[in-house]
Amino acid sequence: MKRFILVISFLALTFTMGAQQARQYVTPYAEPDHQDWVYKCGETAQVKIYAICENRMMPNVEIKYSYGPEKLKANFEGSVITGKDGYATIKVPGRREPGFTTIRTSIDVNGKNYTGMTNLGYEPYNIKPTTSLPDDFTEFWEGAKAKAAEVPMVTKIRRDDNQSTPTVDVYYVKIQSYRRGNYVYGVLSVPTEAKYRNADGKMPAVLRLPGATVRAFNGPNDLASRGFIVLEIGVHGIPVDQDPEIYGALVGGSLSGYATMGLDSRDTFYYKRVYMGCIRAIDYLCSREDVDTDRIAVYGGSQGGMLSIVTASLDKRVKAMVCQFPAFCDVTGYYYGRSGGWPHLFIDKKEPNIEARINTSKYYDVVNFARFLTIPGYYAWGFNDIVCCPSSTFSAYNVITSPKRLEISRDSGHWLYPWFVEEGIKWLKNEFKMEE
Repeated sequence: MKRFILVISFLALTFTMGAQQARQYVTPYAEPDHQDWVYKCGETAQVKIYAICENRMMPNVEIKYSYGPEKLKANFEGSVITGKDGYATIKVPGRREPGFTTIRTSIDVNGKNYTGMTNLGYEPYNIKPTTSLPDDFTEFWEGAKAKAAEVPMVTKIRRDDNQSTPTVDVYYVKIQSYRRGNYVYGVLSVPTEAKYRNADGKMPAVLRLPGATVRAFNGPNDLASRGFIVLEIGVHGIPVDQDPEIYGALVGGSLSGYATMGLDSRDTFYYKRVYMGCIRAIDYLCSREDVDTDRIAVYGGSQGGMLSIVTASLDKRVKAMVCQFPAFCDVTGYYYGRSGGWPHLFIDKKEPNIEARINTSKYYDVVNFARFLTIPGYYAWGFNDIVCCPSSTFSAYNVITSPKRLEISRDSGHWLYPWFVEEGIKWLKNEFKMEE
């Protein structure tokens, strides 16, 4: 029987990040006078405030607005009445330091409230991280990798006839990782068409890394239709082909809040096993006779973007990366009075054992892995992302010294328009010298 796939958003269910609507009947806007939404520090922004209903500006309506530092309490609230042309203009004072100012708008129509937001960037390419690099960062991770490498890579692979197609074979894989009895589970999609193979019969491969979810995975992966062998893994050490009820129970039970489990110590933090599992997935790809080990990439968004940077930093067998709105960037931001990355830690400076938890975070923060990247990367995110906010993602991007390309989708939140995704795939194929 064909298995139904339940996609459970861990972000929404466990951290209540707030859903971002793609379209409302009425949408209030704050339109910056700079087309790129970017300003110099100290520069005042002239901003049009208006609301769109059925593709028309609404004249003579009241729109409330506020502005202040990204993700933090607004430092000004007010309201305007739109004129006969349907808009009003306000001035937003410039930030003193690089970062983002959030303008929030709202309007009440027929008893319903509609909201909008716009993030203004102030010298975003000059944003510096608040986190710092531990002196023994490299030593710690080299030691972790060496210990994990001692564990035999016992694998089990099963072809799924129902999901396989004439052009892609689909397999479920189980790979021992990190310690004996611990496994990485995933779905492997292998193109069958000879045109994708080189003279040695090998193909490029992608390790597809997941967002913050607890769910099943199925195939064939869309990248396989573009000529890549794709291994898409889960990160929780549980099979990825189970009934939906199992994942729902895990979200509400033992995996609730997993992104902060064990944070009191760098040796017990949840993501240590996850990071090592990503390395083991690369081990598996390199063990396959049909994989061109000179053309291995990582690909992911949100938690998957986080894991892409980490894996590419720790494992030099990775040759290219596509990274979208990475999580866990500069997570100490809130502690120092500005926004931080998902999962939004250290907001309460009086939380128990906070110094130890901050110290642990430094060994896992994407910023510190980004410092050691040596491969080319394609990056993409939006200014209006409230989950992996741009102050955090720019903190990581700005420390990268290897070849990099960033595409900004200014009005998108924790999502990207399809053409940004397509451009990332084209970029990767070009890096690997692949034909369409």
